[in-house]
Amino acid sequence: MIFNEADQEVRDSGYHRHAFNVLISNRLGFHRQLPETRDAQCREKSYPVALPSASVVICFFNEALSALLRTVHSVLDRTPAYLLHEIILVDDHSELEELKDELDRYVRAELQGKVQLVRNQRREGLIRGRMIGASHATGGLFAMNRKYFNELGQYDAGMDIWGGENLEISFRIWMCGGQLFIIPCSRVGHIFRKRRPYGSPGGHDTMAHNSLRLAHVWMDGYKEQYLSLRPELRNRSYGDIGERVALRKRLQCHSFRWYLDTVYPEMQTAANGNKQQPLFINKGLKRPKVLQRGRLRNLAIRRCLVAQGRASQKGGAVVLRPCDPRDPDQDWAYDEEGQLILAGLLCLDVSEVRTFDPPRLMKCHGSGGSQQWSLGKSNRIYQVSVGQCLAAVSQPIGQKGYVSMAICDGSQTQQWQLEA
Repeated sequence: MIFNEADQEVRDSGYHRHAFNVLISNRLGFHRQLPETRDAQCREKSYPVALPSASVVICFFNEALSALLRTVHSVLDRTPAYLLHEIILVDDHSELEELKDELDRYVRAELQGKVQLVRNQRREGLIRGRMIGASHATGGLFAMNRKYFNELGQYDAGMDIWGGENLEISFRIWMCGGQLFIIPCSRVGHIFRKRRPYGSPGGHDTMAHNSLRLAHVWMDGYKEQYLSLRPELRNRSYGDIGERVALRKRLQCHSFRWYLDTVYPEMQTAANGNKQQPLFINKGLKRPKVLQRGRLRNLAIRRCLVAQGRASQKGGAVVLRPCDPRDPDQDWAYDEEGQLILAGLLCLDVSEVRTFDPPRLMKCHGSGGSQQWSLGKSNRIYQVSVGQCLAAVSQPIGQKGYVSMAICDGSQTQQWQLEA
């Protein structure tokens, strides 16, 4: 593909502003052919004709116009007309010029009667943006009955911008008498960026704020386990949760212990000798194939990456120590999903929000993102989600250890060898 100077400018500014290749997005246009990624059995599945129509709410902030409109047309092109009641676009106070008059004209001229554009007068964030979209919707909401959505209290309006709302709504639905179902034949595409192209107003850590609200409303005594991993948040303000606590009481919701015992028993180990059979068992689950195995030695420091404490300690830091081929707790496995697993127990993980935090060991979730690594060129260990490389530092950084995430620069401190 040949690029001229104008193309280069679009591509560079696109990466800076949107964290993906806007030049390619613009050339794709608004209609895109997609491969069939579902299981072959899905093609033979039939659905009832008499299904309720749905309103689809799409929130955006400073999104690339081509990607936004391709999303809209993808919904229109792939949804039977009798099932799609409307699409509601919620502009969360975007600043980009192309999302103002140009978008208004396109919605009026090309999407007449199909799309409603709602503009927030201030930055509300994804969570309140969804609620604003829901308030304008006149059909069902996605796959959720409107009455059911409102009965269970909608999202927590005290949560800011982004983060934690998915867990909050999951806990609330299950603990308050509802259920969530997985639709295996459903596919939703996602532009997976290497970093968040926008921040939060004032630079606040909204994930921490939202997670604290979630923990204090729904997790009962188990919130202490979260706070033990993030002790710096123990005295942090998280706003008024009185309305959410009253909602839980009014709905007569179950305890978080009930949630762990009944809905997600896999999350907890045997407690008090009570070994409960998991409610959901995927007997066809296949573990990813291990591609490489060995000790992770840094070529500059000439030490190996290990757990700071126990290799089984979830949330624990990783540090560099003398290599010992006889120590099983120095054994890393790199699998086909891009996971780096220490001693067969926990995965190397990074925060996708607090990218300055050092990596840590967390339960393997199998969803890529914060646990997807690439052992690429020049012996670097590249974190796909945050777009940075694992690096050794010559001096300890406080109590956080000897490794960090850094912009990839090819230096020897960012070179690692996975050696048997």
